[in-house]
Amino acid sequence: MPTFFRDDLRLHYAERGRARADAPAIVLMHGLLFSYRLMERVAQRLVDYRVLLLDLHGHGGSDKPTDPARYTWAEMSADVDALLDELGLASAVIGGLSLGANVALAYAQAHPARCDALILEMPVLLRGHRFGRPVFGGLANVYRGGRRALRPMARAVNRLPLPAGIPELAAFRDMAGQDPSVAAAVLRGLLGEDPLAEDAATLGRLDMPALVVGHRRDPLHVLDDARDLAHRLPNGRFIEAPSIAHYRLHPGELAAQFRTFLDDVRPPAPSG
Repeated sequence: MPTFFRDDLRLHYAERGRARADAPAIVLMHGLLFSYRLMERVAQRLVDYRVLLLDLHGHGGSDKPTDPARYTWAEMSADVDALLDELGLASAVIGGLSLGANVALAYAQAHPARCDALILEMPVLLRGHRFGRPVFGGLANVYRGGRRALRPMARAVNRLPLPAGIPELAAFRDMAGQDPSVAAAVLRGLLGEDPLAEDAATLGRLDMPALVVGHRRDPLHVLDDARDLAHRLPNGRFIEAPSIAHYRLHPGELAAQFRTFLDDVRPPAPSG
């Protein structure tokens, strides 16, 4: 497992595919408390792109501090910046699922010149916050108050054998096997953050191509949030998934959507 350091944090990533000369590198990030494995089968279907699956700190194989102050949009965006620096990439397509989509959006707001394009699957925005804040606040209290009972359960989950070839199961095991002190810190840190800016003026400055994916009947990943985001981004495109699970069950379809979108994105020409 390749790793690198950002300050005091050791971060893990996986690399898939082999980039064409005219294809940008792609960074993809997982959802809350999951790991890079959640995006594995999509990456496996983008063989002619260099796909970098990043475990944000607090997740997967990366270091997991228990200080909530380490879990801010700025801190998580710094993981992306450090990965690009580590690999000598001036820019890349930045994307992710749920938490990963929000980190990608935060990174684009802070470092627009390093984003060739954005892939934002199931972002959690203003309407979703109304549902997510009380739910995740309660979950953080459960993790924090029940950590002595939950810790041995998490260790047992991490020892469960899994069938080969279904990385999503391993991703769910990573989530269920999270150390409760780490999970509580991640949730408390993110809940302490202001929602990402999504006003027309802020988003209007992000002129890179952007693909936004949403779906119906989900109070956290609200369809209208995703649709509005695509509308406010100057070069935004929107696609609607049939359900929250559809593209996890049919990763080839999502990879095809990514490929159609990415065919219009070219890496910047080398300077000099």
